[in-house]
Amino acid sequence: MNMMQSEVSEPQSSEIPPSSQGSWLALLTVAITAFALVTSEFLPIGVLNDISSDLHVSVGTAGLMITLPGIMAAIAAPLLPVLVKNLDRRYLLLALSATMVFANAITAIASTFEILLLSRFILGFAIGGFWATAIALSGRLAPSHLPIAKATATVMAGVTLATVLGVPIGTWLSDAYGWRTSFGITSAIGFVVLLLGIKFIPNLKPESAIHFKDLPALLRISKARQGLIIILLIGLAHFSSYSYLTPFFKNSAGFDSATISSLLLLFGIAGIFGNAFAGYSGNLNVRYTFAFVAICFAVVFFGFPLFAIHPSGAFILTALWGFAFGAFPTTANIWMFLHAPQAVEKGMPLFVGFFQVMIATGALIGGYVVDHFNANILLYSVLSFILLAFISIFTLSRGLNNPKAENTAIQCES
Repeated sequence: MNMMQSEVSEPQSSEIPPSSQGSWLALLTVAITAFALVTSEFLPIGVLNDISSDLHVSVGTAGLMITLPGIMAAIAAPLLPVLVKNLDRRYLLLALSATMVFANAITAIASTFEILLLSRFILGFAIGGFWATAIALSGRLAPSHLPIAKATATVMAGVTLATVLGVPIGTWLSDAYGWRTSFGITSAIGFVVLLLGIKFIPNLKPESAIHFKDLPALLRISKARQGLIIILLIGLAHFSSYSYLTPFFKNSAGFDSATISSLLLLFGIAGIFGNAFAGYSGNLNVRYTFAFVAICFAVVFFGFPLFAIHPSGAFILTALWGFAFGAFPTTANIWMFLHAPQAVEKGMPLFVGFFQVMIATGALIGGYVVDHFNANILLYSVLSFILLAFISIFTLSRGLNNPKAENTAIQCES
């Protein structure tokens, strides 16, 4: 997911001990970790058919590879920062990296689908823990002269690269050498990152503890709750259908592997432009930006069964889908920073968990519909979520425009 940050940054203290000083190498190490984690989480999207065939399960059942990490991440994101509130974050990040390496290695050699699901459940622990801590640590990982917004953008660049390159390359490797190779290489990348982390990540003593009572900070604010409703509805629509994008292209449209890899690459590239658009438009009017994103999703879900079975239609609609999704998490973050700025820091772990619940629930819904009906029914059914989101934007959130910011400008960094 893409993030945006306030441009207001506090100067770094010159009294921080040398062992706690950040550096570009530390920051880039965490960015590569983000790349490996996001690739690990969404790589099954490109190889569901292969895993389904190899381990003799349905495509919908194979989709549990996306559901289970989401469930575990949703649990780990809010709980881990509280349970290890006094632990040096250096050791936490290293432990999470090691967990990712172990989980992907087990996935690569899993002999049964049950073992594979266990490995994905373990991966979810690393995903949730990483996102609940890494963003908050961006400023401390960076060189002292680098603004916090740019430090965060550097970490999130790993997410962008994973979307643009990680999943398409993983899909290509799967087609060429088998799906196990894709996960094996991802595990190897994670091991290299772990070694870099041991060398370059500085000591990161926690500056302030998060307690259980702090986690629902966003839920206590009416404007934030209104935003969460819209985010939930759009997120469920996207993740219910995106998880089964490759099976649609292969089974319904009959595209070959090279075409599917190209479409996934296009999805990621379009997401970069969607992120940039949301960063600009969201600062003008975040509610109307959400409305535009909802319209884009509606066009995609309505048009896919009719036009995406042809290459030209598939490329146009996939690009629009990628654009909409690129704009979605950015708009979601802008909403929270604008309407509940004082609650964002302490509410971030639960917000991360909220996103992971959407991923898990969406993949579960999509798997059931694909198994019992077909992909076309799935795409048409998620239109109901988009319609409800659109209604919420202009009823529950009616008149909720951007507050006038005097000293703070919210900026999206891609």
